[in-house]
Amino acid sequence: MARQKVNLQYITNKLARRATYKRRCRGLLKKTSEIAALCGARACVVVYDGDAGAGAAARPEVWPSAAEAAALFRRYRGMPEGSSFRKATDQLQHLAARFARVRGQVRRSEDENGERDAAALLHERVAAGRRPGLLAGATDKEVAALKALVERRMREAKERLRQLGAGAPAPNGGELGAVLYGSSELGSGSGSPDAMEAFDQGL
Repeated sequence: MARQKVNLQYITNKLARRATYKRRCRGLLKKTSEIAALCGARACVVVYDGDAGAGAAARPEVWPSAAEAAALFRRYRGMPEGSSFRKATDQLQHLAARFARVRGQVRRSEDENGERDAAALLHERVAAGRRPGLLAGATDKEVAALKALVERRMREAKERLRQLGAGAPAPNGGELGAVLYGSSELGSGSGSPDAMEAFDQGL
């Protein structure tokens, strides 16, 4: 049976929080001892109970011992900064890096979706020929995306023909632009006139 995904947020119920702390702390100490035994790694663990407060109750869980952990920390702190802290991050840095990765993934997804939409419009326009009104209501952004897609496809086609050494002429931008956006549609209200003119001239 697959384990249920844990919601990583503060446990408000004190009893549940204490039980989770004890269980997770034991697991952390066990995993650390295993990697030290299996791989010969120098490792230590210091865990403070957030609910313990001050005094004797606030004594941390330490592995393998307080003396060995202190010695390992001193060794770590004594290392040159370039080697010991090059990959060390705090929680804020970790979250910032994670946010940047997610933002990059969202941007790539938006670009891919926009290209798919432009490709669908391109295929529909080529199949329809000069049927008026196909780009009616298209925004400047959509027209620009379609124009960029057409230009990229033409560059790829020309490069492919060059590699094959074919004698056939490369795709003509003006002819393809006429198929994609006939001059009869200039007054149809498809996006702004400036965008449409730029689209035709650019192709």
